[in-house]
Amino acid sequence: MQSNQFKVTTLYVGEIEDADTYVVMVGDQKPEPQEWLQLQRSLFEDDQDVELGMDTYCLVMSAGPVHYGGVTSCVLTEQTLRLELDQVAAQVTQTPTIELHLDLDKSDLLKLREGLEIIFADRRPSH
Repeated sequence: MQSNQFKVTTLYVGEIEDADTYVVMVGDQKPEPQEWLQLQRSLFEDDQDVELGMDTYCLVMSAGPVHYGGVTSCVLTEQTLRLELDQVAAQVTQTPTIELHLDLDKSDLLKLREGLEIIFADRRPSH
């Protein structure tokens, strides 16, 4: 079973231009997190992405699992980020729920909220 809980003390939200990707990354420590979770969304999709079911967000965990889509619920409070996963994503990640305990200031919480809205929206980040 993968670790599905850790304390978040570091955050990155933004574009990684050389990878044409928008990323929300939360981690347990700076400068090199041992545990982290990334939600990624391509800035551009092509026919192949659509064909392969990769025209959505991607969930990437520090322990290795990667899965496209699969989040059925995302709840963000000042203290926690809770992601509920569908059956397929739960099998891939070996957990039905990811619950992260947040130790972030208000500006980082706002960045996280805005980043999650972009990741889970049916729109792409604006340039």
